[in-house]
Amino acid sequence: MAIIYGRAEAEKDLLRISPNSVKKVEDLEIIHHELKDKLSNNKKNFFNNLPIKIKKEEEELEKIKNDEKITLQKYDEKIKNLEEKKAKGRFSMISASVKISILKNYSKRRDMNEIKDLEQKQKKQILLWKEKPNEIFDNSERKTINEIKEFDAVKNSPYHAGAKGELDVIGKLSKLSDDYHVLCGLNIGLPRYVTYNGRKNLRSAQMDFVVVSRKGVILIEVKNWSNQYCNSHRNLNPHEQVDRAGRVLWIALQSWRSPKSPRVTSVLLRIQDNMRYDPIYKFVNVSNLDRINYFIENRREEFSDKDVERIVDRLEGHITN
Repeated sequence: MAIIYGRAEAEKDLLRISPNSVKKVEDLEIIHHELKDKLSNNKKNFFNNLPIKIKKEEEELEKIKNDEKITLQKYDEKIKNLEEKKAKGRFSMISASVKISILKNYSKRRDMNEIKDLEQKQKKQILLWKEKPNEIFDNSERKTINEIKEFDAVKNSPYHAGAKGELDVIGKLSKLSDDYHVLCGLNIGLPRYVTYNGRKNLRSAQMDFVVVSRKGVILIEVKNWSNQYCNSHRNLNPHEQVDRAGRVLWIALQSWRSPKSPRVTSVLLRIQDNMRYDPIYKFVNVSNLDRINYFIENRREEFSDKDVERIVDRLEGHITN
């Protein structure tokens, strides 16, 4: 099994934009699935219990109406008693009139209005349960729904396709023997700008994978692009991206005075079958997941084990966290 160093760059990018609960790429699918199952089960239970809930709400409305009748009777009896006492002369005319007026115009009206408000709110609530149960459910599950949307956005992002492609490549490269060292997610900078295509515009590059063995140094750039993304992509041409990265790596290896000034073999590894060899970038090989190990293994040997150890030691310091 090949010796793996670091973590794929696209995987690191994906984890940076993922929810905090995601610690590794595999978690993304697992947690997303769990959240959708949870929401689905909650919705099923919600609608199974909806008739019971509506019945309880209607019972609550009847209780409010009953309270209304009791409260009305209570005040009517109090007012009646006061009027009878007033008629019998047990209170002064002014005192009795004030008390009756307060009961009729303030206390009774206040309590009856409160009950009426409760009754109207309860009627609206029942109507909402009957006509807009989905709205009630969505509001009650807003947190879970938002979490699922967050996972949806991550899974629909280019980072997810990139990470999935790179993990597939790691899985494939790991099947090489332990004579092969696979360094993931390198970022190499040069001390000064160098010329590329007639312009001094090249100083650093990120690299998905660098495979080092007695068979040489192989730079691999992975692209898991859909046809739509290929057609709409307006940034750096993928062939040029690989070519530039290969040149940075080659210059860096020369500057380190490596034992045999190793050449660099650059590979554009397509996950989907939508990229071809481009003669403009004649030093960029195009391969796929099925052929990459064969491509690596069937090369002539260039280095000794000591050479390999020195190159790996130098490159390992450029693996990003």
